Amino acid sequence: DLIVDQTIEKVSFCAPDRNFDRAFSYICRDGTTRRWICHCFMAVKDTGERLSHAVGCAFAACLERKQKREKECGVTATFDASRTTFTREGSFRVTTATEQAEREEIMRQMPDTK
Repeated sequence: DLIVDQTIEKVSFCAPDRNFDRAFSYICRDGTTRRWICHCFMAVKDTGERLSHAVGCAFAACLERKQKREKECGVTATFDASRTTFTREGSFRVTTATEQAEREEIMRQMPDTK
């Protein structure tokens, strides 16, 4: 069962608890309120250290994949604080080999500006 639905890029810290062997937590920024929240969990069968390491690795892997996908697709997101809204520009759609070749040909034909 899903316990928490958390956006990966907003996680800033994940570590085991110093006082309880089976506890771990992470700090993240809530997407709607923009507040920092600490989520704490108590492991049932494993140690908090092992679980925090696994969760931290999962956060890092997801963030890396997201950043790679954004770089390849040219997707950007901006936040408007006055309206508290995000605006995404670009698309995550994967380009075909033909589209990629056409784009590279256009880039080659453009004059160098140094």
